[in-house]
Amino acid sequence: MKFSINSKILLSRLVASGKAINNRPTISILGCFLFSLEESESDIKTLSITASDVDNTVISRVEVSAAEGSGKVCIDAKRITELLKSMPDCPISFNIDEESKTVIIRHPKGKYNLSGLSANEYSLNDKVDPNTIVGSFSLPASQVISAFDKVSFAVGNDEIRPQMKGILWDIKPDAITFVATDTHVLAKYRSTQTAPGVETSFILPGQSLSLIRAFIGKQAQINVTVTNKIVVFEGADFKVLSTLLNGNYPNYNRVIPQNQPIIITVDRNDFADAINRVSIFADNQNSLLRFKISTDRMDAIAQDLSYNVGGEECIACEYVGNDAEIGFNSSYLKGIINVLNTQKIVIKILSHDRPGVFIPQENDEYGELTLLCMPVTINVA
Repeated sequence: MKFSINSKILLSRLVASGKAINNRPTISILGCFLFSLEESESDIKTLSITASDVDNTVISRVEVSAAEGSGKVCIDAKRITELLKSMPDCPISFNIDEESKTVIIRHPKGKYNLSGLSANEYSLNDKVDPNTIVGSFSLPASQVISAFDKVSFAVGNDEIRPQMKGILWDIKPDAITFVATDTHVLAKYRSTQTAPGVETSFILPGQSLSLIRAFIGKQAQINVTVTNKIVVFEGADFKVLSTLLNGNYPNYNRVIPQNQPIIITVDRNDFADAINRVSIFADNQNSLLRFKISTDRMDAIAQDLSYNVGGEECIACEYVGNDAEIGFNSSYLKGIINVLNTQKIVIKILSHDRPGVFIPQENDEYGELTLLCMPVTINVA
């Protein structure tokens, strides 16, 4: 089996596919890429590169030239990736002996020998049983990237609540609602950019996000197939299969307060800058920022009695409602502000012991973003 390819093109595919490989794979063969060159009557041949950690599998396809023969071989992922990273942008050729699995890589200034492994040891199941499909649809890649950007910061990491270690896709015929929460913050993004035409839901593991993002960035449209155990994302030159998280996701609409009489509108940059400065003086144990809110002003206050330090800052705002006080964890606020990219932020509050809701003053063309932050207990006079 022989083929040639540009070193940087191959490297980009290996780096993206390598996100599916565990640093310490439980099965040694899963520390390899599976290279597969299929027979084709066309002058253009395609190399398939497979990587997996059992829970996630990616199959990437790339065109090669000067191809002869066909076959499969497993190549150590770390070694070949490090080799290609150190190479200049140049053509390279592979010559793979089917019997010995010896891999010879040549480039204009040298040659390298690798010992491959038999593809028979690589357990690959990339087929979907049609009887298990609960929904399939197409959507723009930009819709998925936008949703990940807005809600992924809220994905949990609590082993006790494994279903919160991912993003809920709540799919209706006319929209998709993406939700993530770690119980401290909740992010909900309802997107109407496409109408899936089906009704289903699944929880996509957080560890799958970077892998999916690595492949869909250059795609216009992707196909999504949902089964009762896995979800498949497929584009023109890739396929990603991800095992779904089990469990029932919390009723996210139930925890979002609907009637909040206190409404604050504040400049995003002013709010972010004040939080960054004042939080320097917050207690490290709870990162508490206390907010005192009254007509046209909001005071952000932090204090660390252990070191006898404190800080406060006044933030101009537009305000509707009675005077109020509430406490939030500054780290969670920073995460929320990072995904609110409008000039003005609207904050809605009911009382000091109920969640605060943060929304952009203007939503984007296709979606509606709602962010919720649980309060930190404070003593209110």
